[in-house]
Amino acid sequence: MTSPSPSPLRLLLINGAVFLVLLLLLELALRLLGIARPAFYRFDPVRGFAHRPGAEGWWTREGRGWVRINRAGFRDDDHPPVAAPGTLRLAVLADSFGEAFQVNQADTWWKGLERRLQSRPDCPLRRGFPGGVEVMNFGTGAYGTGQELLTWRQAVRPLRPQVVLLAMYLGNDLDDNTPKPRDDRPVFRLGADGRLQQDDSFLQSPASRFRRSLPGQLLDGLVAHSRLAQLLNAIKNRPAAPPAPAGDGPPPVPVPSEQGWAVTAALLRQLRDEVAAGGARLIVTSLSSPEQVWPVRQRRPADPFAREQRLASILAPLGVPYLPLAPELQRQADRRGLTLHGFAGQQPGIGHWNGDGHRLAAAVLADDLCRP
Repeated sequence: MTSPSPSPLRLLLINGAVFLVLLLLLELALRLLGIARPAFYRFDPVRGFAHRPGAEGWWTREGRGWVRINRAGFRDDDHPPVAAPGTLRLAVLADSFGEAFQVNQADTWWKGLERRLQSRPDCPLRRGFPGGVEVMNFGTGAYGTGQELLTWRQAVRPLRPQVVLLAMYLGNDLDDNTPKPRDDRPVFRLGADGRLQQDDSFLQSPASRFRRSLPGQLLDGLVAHSRLAQLLNAIKNRPAAPPAPAGDGPPPVPVPSEQGWAVTAALLRQLRDEVAAGGARLIVTSLSSPEQVWPVRQRRPADPFAREQRLASILAPLGVPYLPLAPELQRQADRRGLTLHGFAGQQPGIGHWNGDGHRLAAAVLADDLCRP
């Protein structure tokens, strides 16, 4: 006599249990093997996306750095709400060059800057601050000046820094500031009256609405704690390999739009006003892009610092000090024979700063900030 076939519900329960056990075994295997692909970013309803507080792990997509995100959601140590007596607080606003996942935190330019300023008690910037210098990093990958303005409002202003250092990467900040439809971040535009307007329509995109939903929040929690979910998320988000530059020259540089320049100027004015109202002083620096310090001089653009000159003409009427790094980085890299961008295993000169780039940038910026 044949036994009765299992009911469809029983089969479903059995298969579900087997699948769950398989997932648990895979999770355990990943943990035992030490395989982790931490998700460093998450949805943010104000800035579009931000770092995930407490996330930590190795970054290996470019370079290699141990990354830990602090409680406030930035790559840095935790900072107390109030500075120690007599301490100068300097807050860094930046994009991926400030985030600097490609190197260990101790090797970043902003940590190097803190050490150099700390060792120079005669630096004019430190006048009136006998307790030393505390550099706070708020750099976040892919941010433009608009998201950095929102970061000032949301995270930096409550910590009451005396100096805010905006580190601009002119290789893409102007494009990031150009008004165009975005489904992952707010957009800033200029109204008919010339005033800055914030467009938060990204919150209505399908991706944003899902991330704010209960299933989206549950999935986010799973990615935060499960190695298997993190691995699948990393595979899904794996960026396509960038096209290799033609010949042996640097990658092409996008031409900034006039819209991008206009919105950038308005954002800088707004940031200056809000920083001043918060009792702090705004200083702007700009970093180097690969074509400006390309190892082969003959392959560089004819006018490599045109964007710096345009930015200087915007900041001068605002009364904002401007410290462009690229000209001095180029000079010193040529003199020392250094390649400042790129890492082992990829074409030299492409991408973010390597260890030499960070060290040299910290030294040049410290000298600029301490110039009488």
